Amino acid sequence: MSAGHALLHDRVVVVTGGSSGIGRAICLRVAEEGAAAVIVADLDPVGREGSQPTAEMLGSLGFTARFVPTDVSEPGAFGAVVAAADEFGGCDVWVNDAGISDRVDFLEVDAERLRRVMSVNFEGTFFGAQAAARSMIAHGKPGTIVNISSVGGMRGFSHASTYTASKGAVRAFTYALADAVAPYGIRANVVHPGQVDTEMLRVEMKGGSPIRIPLGRKGQAHEIANAVVYLASDLSSYVSGESLVVDGGYSAVI
Repeated sequence: MSAGHALLHDRVVVVTGGSSGIGRAICLRVAEEGAAAVIVADLDPVGREGSQPTAEMLGSLGFTARFVPTDVSEPGAFGAVVAAADEFGGCDVWVNDAGISDRVDFLEVDAERLRRVMSVNFEGTFFGAQAAARSMIAHGKPGTIVNISSVGGMRGFSHASTYTASKGAVRAFTYALADAVAPYGIRANVVHPGQVDTEMLRVEMKGGSPIRIPLGRKGQAHEIANAVVYLASDLSSYVSGESLVVDGGYSAVI
């Protein structure tokens, strides 16, 4: 881990889906950048990789972290997350990263499957952002909300129609969110990762991927985390309602 530049000095950061992959990388990067506390909100403290829980890892490195068991498909679950952040003075940065993938032919999708994907990927982001905004307003904090979508939320993939729909909803919602919270000094932006080398992608792409990435490689989780740090910090103080694509050039040539 690098020493960082304290871009998030003394800020309390919530990361949903923080046990695995991109969410885990975000937790590590915000800690490096001086976060006062990192709230790791996820279903299970042990991520898909099966390694040391994120909160424990942060603690062993001298950072302050708290794990909060959270099912983002249940709007009431966010109360415990907000309460954990309140122990450190309230949330300054909230990252909605929790999500699930779904690969199935469009003609095979049923209502239950669609609702499950939407409840986690979109509703989890919607109600997470709502909880974040209410907390920031209550504490009088001009905070930052960063939603994680996907290039799949910008382009259509027939084998991932439910995922594409959910991530497209996240993208559009972020624009409305940015307008809704601006009067309170809160900024909201969305990051669109391309293919990132995580356990979830490795399981998804066992047969390989046909897409061409101009930079010639998959992204790394820490590269998405770097984009989140930018949007969460004062480096982006006049950026709100914006999409930041981090995909190695893929969407430029698709």
